[in-house]
Amino acid sequence: MQNQNDQNDQNGDVDFATIWKFLRRFRRLILSATFLCAVIALGIALLVTPIFRAEAVITPVRSGTIGGAGGLGAQLGGLANIASLAGVNLDSGSSADREAKAILQSRSMVAEFIARNHLLGELFPDSKKTPSMWLAVKNFREGVLTIREDKRAGLLTIAIDWKSAAVAAQWANSFIALANERIRSRAIDEATRNIDFLNRQIAKTSVVEVQHALYNLIENETKTLMLANAKVEYAFTVIDPAVPPDRKTSPRRSLYVLFGAFLGFSIGVLVAYVRSVRARSAG
Repeated sequence: MQNQNDQNDQNGDVDFATIWKFLRRFRRLILSATFLCAVIALGIALLVTPIFRAEAVITPVRSGTIGGAGGLGAQLGGLANIASLAGVNLDSGSSADREAKAILQSRSMVAEFIARNHLLGELFPDSKKTPSMWLAVKNFREGVLTIREDKRAGLLTIAIDWKSAAVAAQWANSFIALANERIRSRAIDEATRNIDFLNRQIAKTSVVEVQHALYNLIENETKTLMLANAKVEYAFTVIDPAVPPDRKTSPRRSLYVLFGAFLGFSIGVLVAYVRSVRARSAG
């Protein structure tokens, strides 16, 4: 048993020594291949267009509880159906937050941003024909825009990856501004329609209690309308606006060089092994 272990150890030493001798014998070939591939990888890294990432941090505005909508719902009792017909939200701000986040991440939001800023030419500079908006939205969402949510802290990070640091920061801030504008406009339109509907309901009834409850609804919608008209950051508050970054996110030249050196080393060893096998066969 001891003799077998000694023999295995001896075979392992012989294998290691053989590998070391092999590497020393073909060291010039292996080192040349490693160096050449590392230089080529560095050249590729220098030619690749640098990409910068600008990030902005925002948080949803808890607008659903402004004006006491939740308490109002408890007071209405059987008139809650009328409120739902009018589209009045009697829930807490969580549903409003979910709706705002959905709009922020929607395809229509990205499409409007691309259209407003005339980005088709920027996204497809080499295209000979005008690309479709569907493809532009797909490329923008997959290669330019990143939205990350920290549910514990209640924060959203809007990140834009682009070849210009200044443009990336501008787009990130503009994207948030557009989201606030769209949600503000939507809230104004809905509140205006709700007020018209509730006024018509008041004209149809002579019951004082019902009229009083409807007036409360109108008051709540009027507050929403005033807030939407007065507040620019209606849906999202900017905690940390995007600024042009000084450092690029890609390409990472060190990783390119390391990968190129590893690839060159592997190619060198493979070529050296083939030469060694051919030399043995010829001998």
